[in-house]
Amino acid sequence: MHNTQRLFDERPEESDFTASIVFIGDDYIILDRTLFYPLSGNQQCDSGEINGKSVNNVTVESEEHEKLSMHAPIRHYLDIQGLTVGQDVHGNIDFLKRRKIMKLHAASHLVEHFISQSPEFISVEGSFVSHEKDRTDYKLSANLSAEGLISLESQVNDFIDINQPITFKTHNGLRLWVCADIIMPCCGTHVGNTQDIGVIKLSRKNKGKGINRIEITLVNE
Repeated sequence: MHNTQRLFDERPEESDFTASIVFIGDDYIILDRTLFYPLSGNQQCDSGEINGKSVNNVTVESEEHEKLSMHAPIRHYLDIQGLTVGQDVHGNIDFLKRRKIMKLHAASHLVEHFISQSPEFISVEGSFVSHEKDRTDYKLSANLSAEGLISLESQVNDFIDINQPITFKTHNGLRLWVCADIIMPCCGTHVGNTQDIGVIKLSRKNKGKGINRIEITLVNE
């Protein structure tokens, strides 16, 4: 198995890297290390270039690998013409896109934390974060009111503004997102401080059967 070192775990604020090609498929390559975050953990993949070739899709080789190893093979889809196994390459990600994803992903954890304090909270039913927005489906015993949404948005923005560092730790092989006393499992990329998120805006869609979809967008982005 051709493993890929996840440079984005320790270097989420960087955009350029060098690596070696360890495998070439029909329309993708696997590198020995990468800054490209793959589509996984309910987070959109990065895009960018490798040796000037556009990379618009990045995936973990299989779901089983993703679950078993933090060094799972990561496929970078691009024009493979002229590339060879063992070749050293230069990669760079679209950092403006990455930065927006990091802000929104961090904000999603804060929204989840505050909404989970509500007596109406039952569970999180699904989520996905892209560079445009985060959307998370919450199962609630009663739909969130317009006033409740405004209050939630205010709580999150007030917390963002108090300048709390965001870090990670590993416990029993599980990567944990840590901010103040908030701890949640997460393998995604995030900004290093709540103030880096900026101001957020919340909207709500009633999906039926007690499911409230809350969407987060960044103000002035």
